[in-house]
Amino acid sequence: MSSTEVVEAVAAIAREADRLEPELVDFTRRIIAIPSVTGQEGPVVEFVAGAMQAFGFGRVFVDRIGNVVGQVGSGRLKIMYDAHLDTVDAGDRSAWPWDPFEGRLEDGVIYGRGASDDKGAFASMLFGARILKELAAAGDFTLYVVGSVGEENGEGLALSVLVEEEGLHPDCVVIGEASELTLRRGHRGRALLAMSFAGRQVHASAPELGDNPIYKAAPAIRAVEELHRRLVTSAGHPFLGHGSAAVTKLDSSAPSLNTIPGKATIYIDRRLTAGETREVILAELQALPGAEGATVAVVKMDEPSYTGYRKPCEEYFPPWYLPEDHPLVQAGAEAYRLALGRRPVIERWNFSTNGTYTMGVKGIPTIGFGPGEGRYCHTSEDQVPVRHLTEAAKFYAALPLVLVERQFREDA
Repeated sequence: MSSTEVVEAVAAIAREADRLEPELVDFTRRIIAIPSVTGQEGPVVEFVAGAMQAFGFGRVFVDRIGNVVGQVGSGRLKIMYDAHLDTVDAGDRSAWPWDPFEGRLEDGVIYGRGASDDKGAFASMLFGARILKELAAAGDFTLYVVGSVGEENGEGLALSVLVEEEGLHPDCVVIGEASELTLRRGHRGRALLAMSFAGRQVHASAPELGDNPIYKAAPAIRAVEELHRRLVTSAGHPFLGHGSAAVTKLDSSAPSLNTIPGKATIYIDRRLTAGETREVILAELQALPGAEGATVAVVKMDEPSYTGYRKPCEEYFPPWYLPEDHPLVQAGAEAYRLALGRRPVIERWNFSTNGTYTMGVKGIPTIGFGPGEGRYCHTSEDQVPVRHLTEAAKFYAALPLVLVERQFREDA
C-alpha cells in the first residue's frame, strides 16, 4: 500500500471501530464476567477461541500451555499482539463497590476484575484484528493475536512455549497492557529472591536451647531497606531509572507458634534496571551486612497451567527497552498519529510485562500500548473507559498497515 492508501485505510478503520463500539463493549463485559484467575483460564480461552472463529480468523488454535491464538493474513511480516487473559484473584468481595464479575457499565466506564489488567487490552486487540479482516485491508503481514495465560505468576513463560515449542517466530511484538493510551518502549525487570537462614528448632519455652533464625534475619531485613535507599538515590539508567528492593514476606519452618523454627526465609522483590543481571543481584544480596551464612537464591516456579503443562523456571525477568528512534517505535508513533489524530506520548511502564521475554530474553523488537490506567490494576476499582477500548482498537488495526508500508519504503 502507498502512504495515501494507508491514510485512507486508517480512516475507514476509525469509522468501523466507532460502529463496532457497542459490540466491543459487550465482548469486554462478557470476558470480564468469566473468572480466569491464573491457572483457571480454560473457560475464557474457550470463549475467546469461539469468538475468533466466529470472526472468521484464518487459523485459531490453543497451544500446549493454553494460550489461544488467532491469525489474520498470511504475509511475510509476522506480527504478534499479546495480552494476557489471566487475572489476580478478586479477593474480599466486600471490598468491591460492585460485583467484580458483573462487567458493570456505568457512565462510559466498564468495571470488574481484569478490566484494566488485562482483558480490556485483549478485547481491543481482537477487535482491531477483526476490523482489519473485515475491511480486507491489504498488507504483506501475518498478524497473530495471542490471549496468553499465566502472566500474573511468571511474565513471559507462556510466550516462551509459543515461540520455542510451538514454533511461532514473530518479527515484532506489541504487548497490550494498561498504558493510558500512551506508547511504551520498555520497563524495568523483576526478580523474586529468597534469603534463608538456618537455625535450631526447640520448644519456645526454652529459647536459649535453640538458635532462632528469625533473629538472624532481622539485620538482613534492615540491610535490604538500606540497599533500597542506595538504589533510589543512585543516578540509575536515563530511561529505565533506578532499581529497587523490598522485603515482601518473612516465613519460617516452625510447626507451631510455640516453636523456635529451624529455618527462616525472607523474600525480596528486586526491580532491575539496565546492567543488573542475575549474577549482579545475587552477589549484591550475599554481600549485605547480616547475610553472612545465609543462602541466597532466585525463587523457582513450577506451577502447572490449566492444561496441566509444566515448565519449571526462575522468577527472574530481565529489563528491556528500545531506543526511541527504533523503526518499530517510530512505526507505532506514526500509526498512533494516523489512527488517533494526535502525537503520542512515548515512555516506559513502571510494572513488568511479557515483554521481559520477547525483548528481554529473545531480543524480538517489542513495544507496548493499551487501554486503561495502571493505577487500577490489581485493585477493587479495576476499570477501563469505553473510549480507551475504541481508540486502542483503532491503533491496533492501523499498526500492521503502517509497518508494512514503512518496510516497503525502506526496501525500495
